[in-house]
Amino acid sequence: MYSNALYTTFVELILIPSTSGHEENIRAHLAQILASLGLKTQTDAAGNLIATLAGEGPPLLLNAHMDRVPPGLGHQPILRDGILYSDGVTNLGADDAAGIAIILEVVKRAIQQQLPHPPLVMLFTVQEEAGLCGASNFDSAPWRVTEGIVFDNAFEAGVVVSKGAAYEAFDVQITGRTGHPGKDLTQTVHAIDIFRAVNYPHGSVANDQTRINVGRISGGSARNAVPAFVSIEGELRSFEPPAARQQYNQAIQQAFEQTARRFGGDAAVTFKTHSTGYEISPDEPLLQMYGAVLARRGAPLQTRPTFIGSDTSGLRPAIRAFTISTGVVNEHSVEEYVALDPLEQLITDTLQLFELWRTHNK
Repeated sequence: MYSNALYTTFVELILIPSTSGHEENIRAHLAQILASLGLKTQTDAAGNLIATLAGEGPPLLLNAHMDRVPPGLGHQPILRDGILYSDGVTNLGADDAAGIAIILEVVKRAIQQQLPHPPLVMLFTVQEEAGLCGASNFDSAPWRVTEGIVFDNAFEAGVVVSKGAAYEAFDVQITGRTGHPGKDLTQTVHAIDIFRAVNYPHGSVANDQTRINVGRISGGSARNAVPAFVSIEGELRSFEPPAARQQYNQAIQQAFEQTARRFGGDAAVTFKTHSTGYEISPDEPLLQMYGAVLARRGAPLQTRPTFIGSDTSGLRPAIRAFTISTGVVNEHSVEEYVALDPLEQLITDTLQLFELWRTHNK
């Protein structure tokens, strides 16, 4: 059964708006809570909030991200039968307030109950939803931490992400030539028509080892003008090797450029790699110890690959981190919800993991 402390901590976080690039309020809130526990915090150049707690043995990193996708409004969530729901106006924000709440409660209980634990490095990152910006720019060297856990959504609570897909963003700017649709059209080039004609690879390909999606399209200047431009934002998520991903990129670029030229227009395509993907070895000590903690209560260690991104992609390989799922459902929507009992179990499991990690590394 979840505790009142977890519920209170979680709701306090959800009440605070926090979208990518605007994490200042949640960061200040976290700094205040950690200060009340006697911990010092600092903000790095990327905007990440970092705190440490002294302990025995090799240090562990605990990570969650502070940002949410829009609208990301602060709101009073609805509690029903142990499940926390959005108010229906905005996304709940459990992605990743659930992860933050787990870390805060773990640290509070370790301190207040004087539980054994290793040195802890708490990393609350910015702009995870915008491309893992905070995690990718985190310098782990000063903290001497090489192992860690990322608490974020992916599957049912407690499931470990075994493999993360590579993530490539692409942007396309199609340029045509405008004119009044009621006059001579021979000198115009319809930018939207160019996009409609492009035969680029998209959807699920290679037996669902790669997914290519266009998520945003904008263009034109007025109803009564032939559109002279179209901006397209897309992404590629893939478990395939780098050579295959490069071929997809080339196919996307050639399709847009060649079609634009055929219509008398132009297309500029740019790519940005946010993650090259990763795979967790089953032999990693921290993962094995997490499995041992689960075995104590008769639960199996479940691992699954995912296309969903997390800070693990930005932290590895410098830190051998892995993602433990928080069990958030319908994230990034107003139908988002999360059960509280599994979060309470994750807190208990993490505290037991501390003891096992500390004892094993004496």
